[in-house]
Amino acid sequence: MLAAEAKTEVEMHAIEHATQRLILRYAGRHDPEVVRQTVDQLTDLYATAEVYAFVPVLIERDARRILDEPVRSRR
Repeated sequence: MLAAEAKTEVEMHAIEHATQRLILRYAGRHDPEVVRQTVDQLTDLYATAEVYAFVPVLIERDARRILDEPVRSRR
Protein backbone atom coordinates (compact mmCIF):
# COMPACT_ATOMS: atom_id res chain seq x y z
CA MET A 1 0.00 0.00 0.00
CA LEU A 2 1.32 3.42 -0.91
CA ALA A 3 1.69 6.06 1.79
CA ALA A 4 -0.76 8.31 -0.09
CA GLU A 5 -3.36 5.54 -0.10
CA ALA A 6 -2.90 4.92 3.63
CA LYS A 7 -3.20 8.64 4.33
CA THR A 8 -6.44 8.83 2.37
CA GLU A 9 -7.77 5.75 4.17
CA VAL A 10 -6.95 7.23 7.59
CA GLU A 11 -8.52 10.56 6.70
CA MET A 12 -11.65 8.96 5.29
CA HIS A 13 -11.92 6.89 8.47
CA ALA A 14 -11.66 10.10 10.54
CA ILE A 15 -14.34 11.78 8.41
CA GLU A 16 -16.64 8.77 8.85
CA HIS A 17 -16.17 8.91 12.64
CA ALA A 18 -16.92 12.63 12.58
CA THR A 19 -20.06 11.91 10.56
CA GLN A 20 -21.21 9.36 13.13
CA ARG A 21 -20.62 11.85 15.97
CA LEU A 22 -22.62 14.47 14.10
CA ILE A 23 -25.49 12.06 13.42
CA LEU A 24 -25.68 11.31 17.15
CA ARG A 25 -25.38 14.98 18.11
CA TYR A 26 -28.17 16.08 15.75
CA ALA A 27 -30.51 13.12 16.21
CA GLY A 28 -34.01 14.53 16.41
CA ARG A 29 -32.99 17.81 14.77
CA HIS A 30 -31.66 16.59 11.42
CA ASP A 31 -32.15 13.40 9.47
CA PRO A 32 -28.92 11.35 9.23
CA GLU A 33 -29.02 11.80 5.44
CA VAL A 34 -28.95 15.61 5.85
CA VAL A 35 -25.89 15.25 8.08
CA ARG A 36 -24.18 12.97 5.54
CA GLN A 37 -24.97 15.35 2.67
CA THR A 38 -23.53 18.26 4.65
CA VAL A 39 -20.33 16.33 5.36
CA ASP A 40 -20.09 15.21 1.72
CA GLN A 41 -20.43 18.80 0.47
CA LEU A 42 -17.76 19.99 2.87
CA THR A 43 -15.48 17.09 1.93
CA ASP A 44 -15.78 18.17 -1.70
CA LEU A 45 -14.88 21.75 -0.74
CA TYR A 46 -11.70 20.63 1.00
CA ALA A 47 -10.71 18.08 -1.67
CA THR A 48 -8.07 20.36 -3.16
CA ALA A 49 -6.51 21.40 0.15
CA GLU A 50 -2.73 21.37 -0.02
CA VAL A 51 -2.39 20.26 3.59
CA TYR A 52 -5.03 17.67 4.36
CA ALA A 53 -4.03 16.67 7.91
CA PHE A 54 -6.64 18.83 9.65
CA VAL A 55 -9.39 18.54 7.05
CA PRO A 56 -11.50 16.02 9.03
CA VAL A 57 -11.50 18.41 12.02
CA LEU A 58 -12.39 21.36 9.80
CA ILE A 59 -15.18 19.41 8.14
CA GLU A 60 -16.70 18.50 11.50
CA ARG A 61 -16.43 22.11 12.75
CA ASP A 62 -18.01 23.53 9.60
CA ALA A 63 -20.77 20.90 9.62
CA ARG A 64 -21.68 21.82 13.21
CA ARG A 65 -21.83 25.49 12.24
CA ILE A 66 -24.14 24.70 9.30
CA LEU A 67 -26.32 22.24 11.19
CA ASP A 68 -26.71 24.64 14.14
CA GLU A 69 -28.20 27.34 11.88
CA PRO A 70 -31.95 27.80 12.16
CA VAL A 71 -33.67 25.92 9.33
CA ARG A 72 -35.33 29.04 7.92
CA SER A 73 -31.97 30.78 7.30
CA ARG A 74 -30.60 27.95 5.12
CA ARG A 75 -32.94 28.57 2.17
